[in-house]
Amino acid sequence: MAAICVFCGSRSGEQPEFGVAAAHLGAELARRGHTLVYGGGSVGLMGTLADSVLQAGGQVVGVIPRALANVELMHDGVADMRIVPDMHARKAMMHQISDGYLALPGGYGTMEELFEALCWAQLEFHSRPVAVWNVNGYYDGMRSLMRNMVQQHFLSDHHHSILSVIQSESELAEWLSAF
Repeated sequence: MAAICVFCGSRSGEQPEFGVAAAHLGAELARRGHTLVYGGGSVGLMGTLADSVLQAGGQVVGVIPRALANVELMHDGVADMRIVPDMHARKAMMHQISDGYLALPGGYGTMEELFEALCWAQLEFHSRPVAVWNVNGYYDGMRSLMRNMVQQHFLSDHHHSILSVIQSESELAEWLSAF
């Protein structure tokens, strides 16, 4: 069984499909015996995701900076909640205990965490899988930007291929089965 680090929003977003995807992912993680590693919040997609894993009897590890423990309404149902000093410590701990990274829709924090995981893979600091679930085309703009990085010779085709793009529940199941 694997520990899958999921980056996602502390908000739910405009489209109900985002929450449906988070709930589906949580149920799939639990069904497969994988552990969820996430940002520790009880709100937004983070809360939906953690609730889904817990309701399905799965394991959850929350990692939250001390300053956000109240702001993000730390999830009181997560037994393994790790409170760390800051965002740097959060990402370092998530990296230490995770076997792969998956991003659902989110804002700046989600993007920053995703791109750090991609950058570390590019620099060969790790060889773990990194993916986004492109729910309702949420990541289409980012994918266009990344193709432009390749066209402008700021990113190689090889490094562009580090990121897997999941388009459907069946592709999600295939990605998760690799662990």
